[in-house]
Amino acid sequence: MSDVRYRLHDPNPGEQLTLAFAATAAVLLVAVFAWPGARESLFHHFNALGGVDATVGFWAGINALADTWLTLGLLLPFVLWRPRLAILLLFSAIVATLITHSLKPLLDVARPPGVYEPEMFNLIGHSISSKAFPSGHTVTAFTLAGLLIFGLRLRMAGTALMLAIASIMGISRMVAGVHWPTDVLAGAIVGLASVWVAVLVTDRWAAARNARWPVPVAVFVTAVCALSAPWVDVGYPEGVWANWLVAVVGLFGLVLGTVRYWPGPWRSRLLPDRRR
Repeated sequence: MSDVRYRLHDPNPGEQLTLAFAATAAVLLVAVFAWPGARESLFHHFNALGGVDATVGFWAGINALADTWLTLGLLLPFVLWRPRLAILLLFSAIVATLITHSLKPLLDVARPPGVYEPEMFNLIGHSISSKAFPSGHTVTAFTLAGLLIFGLRLRMAGTALMLAIASIMGISRMVAGVHWPTDVLAGAIVGLASVWVAVLVTDRWAAARNARWPVPVAVFVTAVCALSAPWVDVGYPEGVWANWLVAVVGLFGLVLGTVRYWPGPWRSRLLPDRRR
């Protein structure tokens, strides 16, 4: 029985925590929709965090990190370290994109800038007024978290950390004034569900699980995203530090990958082979 199949049938505590988190998000999503005024009240509660000038740069950078281009750049070291993430990345990206870009135009929910006058809320970065549900940035953040949780088989502490980071990235969309809490909760569910579907597919499709081409493709794409990050405008000039952070992480990943894969007697001592 393969390692992937074993994971699906006997999830570790980290994977169980992830499923519990997704279920909780689903319950909260229904509750916020059902409770009159809850969506607007929660939005203003989190959006107030963006009214502190000293924190604008921080929240702008967090929003930037949740952009698909920068998130792909962050994945470079992990794809080099655990090549099996490549096929999971491919399938989860397809599923997440199909769901997100089907629901957005179909529902066409107005965003806060399309509902409120500018003086009624705080806006960080560019203004968007339509296609709110679900939050694409939040989908990206939780897809990243799910890939690391399931692809690296993180235990409880690592899983909690990844979910917390993804949650902060999702909350940043409300702080920036461009999404409702319902958009963020739905984005978390879609992101985690996309990774779960990717794991199911790779578990049952041996040809995909054993294919070699996804690894070089994933390395190339994530490397391009990482190294070009400082020159990519993701709409948050106050958070440009995030662009440079992704570039530094990418360079570190490439150095680590070179040490790991370049022939030499030091390789097995510095970085044990964990490609399987």
